[in-house]
Amino acid sequence: MKRVAIIGLGLMGGSLALALRQAGAAVHIVGCGRAELLRRALEKGVIDSGFVDAGEAAAECDLVVLCTPVETSIKLLAQIAPRLKAGALVSDVGSTKAAFAAAARKIFGTSAAERVLPGHPLAGREVSGLENASAELFAGCVWVLTPLGVAEDPLSRSGKGRLNVAPDSLQRELREALEAIGARIVFCTPEEHDRTLAYTSHLPQMVSTALALTLERAFGAGNPALQVHAGGLRTMLRLAGSEPAMWEQIAASNQQNLAAALEALEAELRGLRESLGSAEFRTSFEQAREFAKLLKK
Repeated sequence: MKRVAIIGLGLMGGSLALALRQAGAAVHIVGCGRAELLRRALEKGVIDSGFVDAGEAAAECDLVVLCTPVETSIKLLAQIAPRLKAGALVSDVGSTKAAFAAAARKIFGTSAAERVLPGHPLAGREVSGLENASAELFAGCVWVLTPLGVAEDPLSRSGKGRLNVAPDSLQRELREALEAIGARIVFCTPEEHDRTLAYTSHLPQMVSTALALTLERAFGAGNPALQVHAGGLRTMLRLAGSEPAMWEQIAASNQQNLAAALEALEAELRGLRESLGSAEFRTSFEQAREFAKLLKK
C-alpha cells in the first residue's frame, strides 16, 4: 500500500503507524489529529505527513484506518466518504462492529462490501495516548475482520474462515499487512463479533470496574486495610484503569449483548453465594478450574 491514512493517533493509531512502518507495509503514512498531536507524531517519525481535517487526510490514500472510539468512527466514516479516491479501502479498530457495519452499508450502499472492511485488534494496554504507542503492540494478537459480505465459518464455530476477494485487491493487501505486523487474522460476522466480545472482552472490564467500586465502598480510598492483598487483586483491578470515555461508547454500542453477559455473570455469582458451605461450592470451583485450563492452551 503506497499511502495509508491513520485517523486518530492515540495508543492504537500510533502503534499501528509504527508497526506498518517497521514492517515496510506502507510507503507513506498520513496522520490525522489535533495540531499539537500531529507535531509530536512528525517529530517522533510516527507519520510522514498530517492533517487536522479527516477528509484531507483520507484523500488520495489507498487505505484509511479509523482509530477512534466507535461512535466517533461512524461520524468520521460519513465525513471522509465523499473524499475517498476510487477503489480506496476503509477499515477501523473499534471494539464493536455491528453499528459500524450498519453505518457503512448506509453510507456506501451496494459497494459497502468492497469499500469497507471493519476490524478489531484484540490488543491494548490500560494506558492510552501516543506517548504509549509501540510497534510491538499487535505482535501475536488476534485481529478480527468482519467482512460486510459473507464471512465463512463464523467465530462461534471453528474460528477459521476466508475472505472472498481478488488476489490483488486492497482487502487482500490489508490482511497481508496485518499479518506482517504480527497479527493473527480471524473472520466472523459483525453480529457474532459483538456477541462474543461482550463475554470475552467487555464482561472482564465490567468485573474489574465493579470490583474497584466494591472495594471503594467497603473501605474508602486510602484505607490502610487495602495494603493487605496479594498480586491477584492488582491483576483483577488492572482493567479498572481503562479510559471511561472509550468504554462508555463500547457499552452504548453493544448494550443488548453486554446486558445478557452481565445477567449470566450475576446468576453465577448468586449461585456461588447460595452454595457457600455446601458441596456445590467446591464443584463450581473444580468446573471453573478445568475450563480455565483450556484457555491457557
